[in-house]
Order: sequence, then C-alpha cells, then structure tokens
Amino acid sequence: MNFFFKRSVTIACCVIMAGTLFGCALQKTGNDDPSQGMFAEDPNISKQSKDIIRVGCFKAEEYDYWNDELKAMGAELYNNRVISNYQARNYDDMEQTWEALSKSACLMNKGRLVFAPDCIYTMNEMEDADLKAMLESKEIDLMLTFGTEAGKYLTENADKIGYDYMVFGAANTVASGILKSETERYNDRSFAQIDTGETRRPIEAAYDMFKFRDIGVVYEDNESAYVYSGIDHLEEMSEKYGFNIHRVFVDESDGPDDDERYYTELKAAYDKLQPDIDALYITNATMDDEMIPQLISDMIDAGVITITQVSEEQCRLGALMYLTVANAEEDGQFMAQTIEQYCKGTPVSKLDMVYVVEPRLYLNYETIKRTGVKVPMTAYLIAEEVYTAEDMP
Repeated sequence: MNFFFKRSVTIACCVIMAGTLFGCALQKTGNDDPSQGMFAEDPNISKQSKDIIRVGCFKAEEYDYWNDELKAMGAELYNNRVISNYQARNYDDMEQTWEALSKSACLMNKGRLVFAPDCIYTMNEMEDADLKAMLESKEIDLMLTFGTEAGKYLTENADKIGYDYMVFGAANTVASGILKSETERYNDRSFAQIDTGETRRPIEAAYDMFKFRDIGVVYEDNESAYVYSGIDHLEEMSEKYGFNIHRVFVDESDGPDDDERYYTELKAAYDKLQPDIDALYITNATMDDEMIPQLISDMIDAGVITITQVSEEQCRLGALMYLTVANAEEDGQFMAQTIEQYCKGTPVSKLDMVYVVEPRLYLNYETIKRTGVKVPMTAYLIAEEVYTAEDMP
C-alpha cells in the first residue's frame, strides 16, 4: 500500500512539473502563432501558418477584366464556404468589389482571410514614396497582384517585402520576367498564374483559318506592351508560317483627358496600315470597346480580317474573330482555389501555377459578309457564339 502511495505521489509530481514547464513555454510565446515570439524573424515560417491572413490588393491600373476576376474569386470563396457575408454583385470597379470582400467573414479555423479595407493600391496612381511604403507594409501577409507591371514591380523588389504575393491577369509571365519558367520562381514569396500559350494560340488559330500574308499591329513602344500584346509570339509565328508583320507605335491613353489624342492617333495608325495588310491584330490596350466600330469600319470595308485578342465584346461590336484563352469567371475560380490551398497550409512556393482555359471561338457574321472572306463551316459549328446584325448596335 505504501509502495503504491509513493508511486502515485511521484507520478503526480511529474505531471505538475510538466504542466509548469508547458505553462512557461506558453508565457514565452504568448500564443500558438508561429509568426510571433521566438519564430518572429524566421524566414522559414510560412505566412499561411498564421491564424489570420491579412490580404491586400495591388493592381497596375483599373481594368474591367481584373474586376471580373476578383468578383468571381469572391463568389467562389463564398460558394466553397471559405467566407460568409459576401454579397456577390456586379460591382463597377475593383474598389467596390474590395470593399464588399472586406466586409466578409472567413469560416476557416486556421488561415482566416481578412481583406484589409485600406490596403488596395493602384500602381499608376502612386508616387515613389507611396510604393516604398507599400513594399515595407507590416499590415499585409498576402498581396493579390493584378497585371504585368504590378507583378514585375513586386518581383524586382521582392527583397524589400515581408509578405507573399500572387500575380494574376499578367500576360506571358515568363517573358515579362515575373517567373523563370512554368515551375521556377525568382523567389520563394511568389506565385503567378501562367499559360504560356495565351497569346500564341489565337494567332495560330487565325492563321489556320485565313492564311493571311501581311498582318498589322499597333501597340505602345515599350517592353511591357511588347509582352502583354503578345508581339513575341506574333514574331515567333511569323518565322514559322512566313507572314509579314507591319507595326505602328502609339502611346496609350493616360486617362480621360488624353483619350481624344489617343483615339485620333490610333485611327491614323490603322489608316496607315490598311493599304499594306490583309489582317489586323487588335491588341490589349486602354481602349474602350465601344470605340471599335468607328476604329475598324474602314478596315472591314477594305476586306481586312480583324482579329481581336481583347474580348468577345469587341467581336460582338464588329471585330471578325476572337478566340478566348482567358475567362474571367474561370480565372476567378482558379484564384479562389489557389488561395484556399494557401490558407490550408500549402506554401506559396509550392502552389501549382499552370492554368489553361479551354479555348472558345467567337465570330461576327455581319463582319464576315462585309469583309468578303470565306470561313470554314467547321468554324461556325465549333464557335461559342456567332454574332449577327441583331446582336450589334
């Protein structure tokens, strides 16, 4: 009996001592957040291991497609029960969408998303001091980044930031210097959605259909526009198929006050190209889709094949062909799925970056008739949409 009594006392003392040591450890760290206490400065502790992940937004400019991606991301997070209290509506711009996201509540026990209401930044509206402050911000754990310029900026300044970042809506992320390859990053804080065929496939599809000999293109004469307009792939296809590229450079609009100058110069550039080309490649730019009819009307009447890389809306309004290899709703769903994996503990450097959207062909039948070209019947059969006169303004 005395033996068992002594043994019980010994066990009890051990338990008490273990509890005391554990309590001291808790007092030292303060909580179970590995980003605090003794691990606060350890670069090997991933941001997504935190209880709360504060999210910011950094965009190159205001762009409707990125807003559509952001809205679709919010809707997907809501449908997957990652967040609640999000109102999925047709918000006019990214600021409105971000405000709605900032009012949502995350349902995850670990890695709870908080969309910081005051942490949405627009690169082309920021001074150097503002950009520096954003880089050094301690209020963000993850930055959602939209556009080639914004993605390049964070990549080039990755040594100055203390947060992870994900780049979406950037064209050709390898050629632009955001990524080394489909699987290689320049730093362990980065992720970038990638589809290396995004600007190649539309050109190939257009050439297969029309076999043009001289294609015209207008874009701003700088490295970024060269990349997001897909000129590198246009040149690649030119060497492969033997067609000629005719270029005219026009500076994009700096805003509403500069629109008149921009559209005047853009129309003059198209007029200059018209006699020498049988196809026009309408590239990504700060163009209002509603301007398409007046910009390309003379091209259509001259029999020039008009191919837009921008949107099905430009096809509906008059461009002959659009092949989508990007879809805002599907991109947004991919964003949400990627963010959810991150919240559950996958390091940003281990997330799969490749995402390829199924191509969809759009044709404008009225423009085909005006242009006078023949389109294979198979193209009509596989087209997602064939616009007719009743679809046009």
